[in-house]
Amino acid sequence: MASFYAYDFMYDDIPSQRFDLKIITFEDGGLFSGVGSSDVNILSQRVLRKAKPYYLGRTQEPVLEFPLTFGRAEPVSALDRDLISAWLFGRASYKKLYIMQDDMNGAYFNCMLKEPEPQYIGNMNYAFTCSISCDSPFAYGPQKTITGSLSNEYKAIEIYNSSSEEEYLYPTVHFVISGGAYLSYYMTNYTDNERITSFVDIPATSEIEMTVDNDFQMITSDTTGLLTYFNNNWFRLLPKYNLVTLYSPQTVSLFEIKYTERFKIGG
Repeated sequence: MASFYAYDFMYDDIPSQRFDLKIITFEDGGLFSGVGSSDVNILSQRVLRKAKPYYLGRTQEPVLEFPLTFGRAEPVSALDRDLISAWLFGRASYKKLYIMQDDMNGAYFNCMLKEPEPQYIGNMNYAFTCSISCDSPFAYGPQKTITGSLSNEYKAIEIYNSSSEEEYLYPTVHFVISGGAYLSYYMTNYTDNERITSFVDIPATSEIEMTVDNDFQMITSDTTGLLTYFNNNWFRLLPKYNLVTLYSPQTVSLFEIKYTERFKIGG
């Protein structure tokens, strides 16, 4: 069973209260096992006459999965069962699942609900059990956004990445730049060995607006050919503290840095 003490949840921005559903358990109390987040698979190699294997690294388990049971005091009619199933099961893409629990601090699971099983008492349907299948080993925190502007100046920003994951976090960066025949924009993460992400000398007759998805390594803009002026260092954050400097010799009327932290909450 899932290790939540909350009763209410929200999936795809629809609260469970709409159908009077609550997270429940059919267990009789006592000790039970939940599902831990982010188990690892250790990669190692043994060599003849060496007792200690060589450590090559580790991989995270593909996804977080855990069971969930929910129901209500009144029987679920056939019509309501259809509406509930259309809302929760067989969806075409991952949706956000929030467990309305104080210590979750707004964290959510990006998931699908699989293997639905209506639960009956007599001939009346009162509850459902299912399996929650997430898109990663983690839960996600609320999106954080840093915004500002600059004009022919350096601007230092301190970013704290509180993710539980010990890997890089790749934010989405959006900016609008203008003020010259050639436009340049630099982002330097001094904490990451002074790694520089830059667009240099982009020819322009007007302002350029672009969105850089560093996770999927995509650049979206009405201006074509921007990869030619990009140094191919996708902007990233280290775990914990990051000191980042932004610079442009022109005018950046808007910049946005958006990122979502990852947490090993489990289920």
